[in-house]
Amino acid sequence: MAKDAERIGLINYAVPLDELDARVNAFVQQLKNGATAAIRATKISVNIGLKQLAHTVLETSTALEQLSNRSPEHRLAVEAMLRKEPPVYR
Repeated sequence: MAKDAERIGLINYAVPLDELDARVNAFVQQLKNGATAAIRATKISVNIGLKQLAHTVLETSTALEQLSNRSPEHRLAVEAMLRKEPPVYR
């Protein structure tokens, strides 16, 4: 599954578990030794877009979540959770 996620661009890299720490440490070193002003500017730029997007969808998302919480499926899921059983959706 991880290789499929990598192939479709959902993640940047898929590595075996035994290589993960080394790959993360190498990436951290690359950032640590990088051009900090440019990295900071890129982070600010990306976060501005993400914050704008979040604000754009937040009201609609909240309203839809409230509707979902009142749905028969939600009720079924809560009842199943209380019985410690997996929900069975119809």
